[in-house]
Amino acid sequence: MVTLADAPANVAARATIGQRLDRLPLTWTLWRLALVTQVAWSFAILSDGIAARIYPFVWGPQHAFDTARFSLLLVISTGVGVVAGEYLFALLSDRLGRRRILLIASATIGLGTLPAAFTSNFYLLALFLGLGAMGIGGVLATNIVYMAEIAPGPARGRMTQTTQALAPFLLNVMGNLIALVLMPQHYQLMVALIASGPLLVLVPLFAFVLPESPRWLESQGRYEQAEKIVARLERESESRFGPLPPPVVSESAHQPKANVRDLFGRHYGSRTALLLVCWFLGYSGLIYGPLGFINLYLALKGFSAHSIFTAGLVSAIVGAPTGLLIAGRLNERFERKNVILTGAVVACIGLVLTFLTGQYLHSLLVLAIASSVVTAGLYLWLFNMYTYTAVAYPTQLRAVGTGWTDGFGHVGAMVSPLIVGTLFTATAASGYLGFFAYVIIPGALLPALLIARFGLSQ
Repeated sequence: MVTLADAPANVAARATIGQRLDRLPLTWTLWRLALVTQVAWSFAILSDGIAARIYPFVWGPQHAFDTARFSLLLVISTGVGVVAGEYLFALLSDRLGRRRILLIASATIGLGTLPAAFTSNFYLLALFLGLGAMGIGGVLATNIVYMAEIAPGPARGRMTQTTQALAPFLLNVMGNLIALVLMPQHYQLMVALIASGPLLVLVPLFAFVLPESPRWLESQGRYEQAEKIVARLERESESRFGPLPPPVVSESAHQPKANVRDLFGRHYGSRTALLLVCWFLGYSGLIYGPLGFINLYLALKGFSAHSIFTAGLVSAIVGAPTGLLIAGRLNERFERKNVILTGAVVACIGLVLTFLTGQYLHSLLVLAIASSVVTAGLYLWLFNMYTYTAVAYPTQLRAVGTGWTDGFGHVGAMVSPLIVGTLFTATAASGYLGFFAYVIIPGALLPALLIARFGLSQ
């Protein structure tokens, strides 16, 4: 028998903000918010690889600074700055809100990176790219947290994985197409265009399209603001989908505000330790190893800038979206930790093929295939690690947990040029085998196996 207390309106009234979000269907109402976060990731990471794109073809041949200083520039621009930004903005995000921090971090990327277009001085480049990297860290720490909080729990994997297919596609198409047209003769214009993206695209999107995270507002006790945002999302969803199902209401205990110490306490200490290790290894190997040195490897093996960026463009169109679109369809059927392992294995196959291409094959076609395989596996690993990390913590600890674990991972990015650079130079006579061995074994397979064996089921 249905009583008045069980009527849909009354059920919705008793539901928390999170329970009401969890019943929303995947319509344009939510898709557009997810797509904005992925555009933000694309523009942030596009700024992250500037030094690695330019040095093999401009600063190196011009003798602006040597390989040792190039490695140090990578330490600052892909490591120290990003880590500082992740820790700082993660803490501020839990206090000031996700949307406000995304705005500030995006402006920091653009304003920090833009002056780098007008100098080849090592110290000025370190300063400007380091400042821009702090903004990159802020976007990375906050972006995936916002995505996890706005997505309905039952469809979080499908929503994140499907829209994440846009991010590497957009990133690699923009990066490689701009480089293909402008490098090396007009590299300064390339830097200026990359820096303008966060200022002219991201800041307006965050200011006028993205609402604050309702789950964060609820966790701060700002129920009226959270109610207004969720009510608007419900109305828009109903206009597209029809009547919404009643929320699944269950009693939830009040969660006290959390702090950094909780990450290492009894409840979350083991998962935090696992994530710290896996992010450190992954960033030092699979992510920033190729980002820093794969173009240099290919250039030393005789590939031109045009060939390298052409292969990158092909991988952007084929590899990046293919892996993530497939994962988006299969994500809720398989454990996320198993998808992470699959991504690592696929990326390693592509890296082996890249080594063989440079060492023996010297074919642009094979290089494009290898780049596509690496890209598909790398982003499958990376985006599933992002989602895995955010979902591993409750709302009140999510931003600081994601920021600290992913931020510590960027310590791996700091040491990556030192480890990978040393191995790269030391094994030059054997085709730079040490570089590939480090990226593949401790940098890709080991962290994926640790997550698969000891990670949470999601």
